[in-house]
Amino acid sequence: MKRSGKSDEFLIYRKKSGRKKTVKSVFVAVILIGSAAAVLMFSPLLLLSDIYVNETVNYTAEEIIEASGIQKGENALKYLGGSLRHLFHFRMGIAEKNVEKLPWVKSAEVKYVFPDKVYINVTERNAIAWIRYFGNYLLVDEKGYVLDVETQLDDRYPEIRGVQLDRFVLGEKIQTKEPEKLGTVVQLLEGLNAVDANSSQKLVEVIDWIDIPEDKELYFSLDNRITAKIKMDSELVYRLSYLKELYYNYIRPEERGMIDFFDNKYARFIAE
Repeated sequence: MKRSGKSDEFLIYRKKSGRKKTVKSVFVAVILIGSAAAVLMFSPLLLLSDIYVNETVNYTAEEIIEASGIQKGENALKYLGGSLRHLFHFRMGIAEKNVEKLPWVKSAEVKYVFPDKVYINVTERNAIAWIRYFGNYLLVDEKGYVLDVETQLDDRYPEIRGVQLDRFVLGEKIQTKEPEKLGTVVQLLEGLNAVDANSSQKLVEVIDWIDIPEDKELYFSLDNRITAKIKMDSELVYRLSYLKELYYNYIRPEERGMIDFFDNKYARFIAE
């Protein structure tokens, strides 16, 4: 029994000793990591000298760099992180969020490359249509995000009518007094974006306006000479593609009239 007691005391001592060694090891590791970070923080090796931005349409490289908040001559460690994922991939999370505040920016990736370079890759939003808000016109993308505000329409994009907006913030999604219509607007915008993707012939370039009444039908004016009525349902992209095909390949430039979708799949042009 006495031997057993001594053995238990020895085991308890070993456990306490082991815990002390673990705490000491962790403490030493923290000190070493902190010291290394301090050295790197003041090291000229990590001072940023070059910031590269991919080619963009709506912003200059200087505007994007300024929005990011990154400055040449600063230590790269000042900007790294934002989350563990950002840190693991050597990305600058706060700078990414800053760039994504620009209205035309859909997403941004800001990556650090050792020892002194930063690469900013920006994906821009695709403008689709105008929506009127009191005396202004809001330019929106396929998700309904506001990209620009003008006091007068131009012919770059069609106008969407029949939508009563509640408010807007530049760079954010539109808010409507009729929430059920917001889904309709987004579905329409996404449909227009889909039929024009990777195509030299753009439907949005020939649409004057699109009216969204209370029912599930859309009214179109094309080139101020063609009208069309399209049912709003899951086949919208198909019908928009059909409308585009008829306009560009079957209707002569001087013709005027109406495009009639007389059943779920087919349409015809009725000349005046």
